[in-house]
Amino acid sequence: MKRKRRNKTIRDYIVRYFVIIVWVVIALLPIYTAFITSLTPFEKLGERMLYPKYFAWENYVEVAAQTPMWEYLKASVIYAVGTSIFTIIISILAAYALSRFRFRFKVAFMMLIVAIQVIPQIVIVTPLYGLSNSTGLYDTYIVVVLAMVASAIANPILLLKGFFDSISSTLEEAAAVDGCTRLGALVKIILPISLPAVTTAFALSFFTGWDAYLYPMILTSSPGKVSMTVGLSRMKDIVTPWNWIMSGTIIAIIPPILIYLIAQKYLIGGLTAGSDK
Repeated sequence: MKRKRRNKTIRDYIVRYFVIIVWVVIALLPIYTAFITSLTPFEKLGERMLYPKYFAWENYVEVAAQTPMWEYLKASVIYAVGTSIFTIIISILAAYALSRFRFRFKVAFMMLIVAIQVIPQIVIVTPLYGLSNSTGLYDTYIVVVLAMVASAIANPILLLKGFFDSISSTLEEAAAVDGCTRLGALVKIILPISLPAVTTAFALSFFTGWDAYLYPMILTSSPGKVSMTVGLSRMKDIVTPWNWIMSGTIIAIIPPILIYLIAQKYLIGGLTAGSDK
């Protein structure tokens, strides 16, 4: 009986790790292919893709020299960081209000936040284009950042509200006895406890801003204000070599990977925060 259980356990482990390995291979295959292509001279493309035979690191130098790559990178950093900062400030205040205060139409407001998540960007980009023209904000960084904040703010609010709900209000009551204001309690007590959720919300907002495509494409016209995603899609009209385009793609995925590596220890805890409530 024990032997059968042991054999069953071994089979379960083998199946489990086999599925995990297959999934990892499938997930990483596009990135691996892009990396190999980025290191291959143009005339050698397609000869060998399993492992690199050539290490043409000059592809990265050439793509940066021949295209506005650094302008694309600068714009993406502005959009991602700007979206993250504005989103996290608004989300903290909104989530705290929803968690601690009682007011009319609170349920309706929560439903509105959820509804925002299902509105496609393509539906509102045309009105935004007209509004940005009439207000003089067209072809500026701020109009894209504000549009991305409106698109990214729902998930951070719901995430932070769930975490704030799991924190006992007695901590704030004790702080109030010591003369601390509501805002002071939020900054000095609640936010340090909520670091996993805040870090997760910041990282998710950064990813949303970094992946911006439709808004930078429609709401900007200057080459220096388009994001990496838009710039890479236009590179095929500027350059022909796919090895250059893949070099630009590898450059584009480095910042979000770094953000993920920095915040990874908080991501799981932040995403599951308040799930028991």
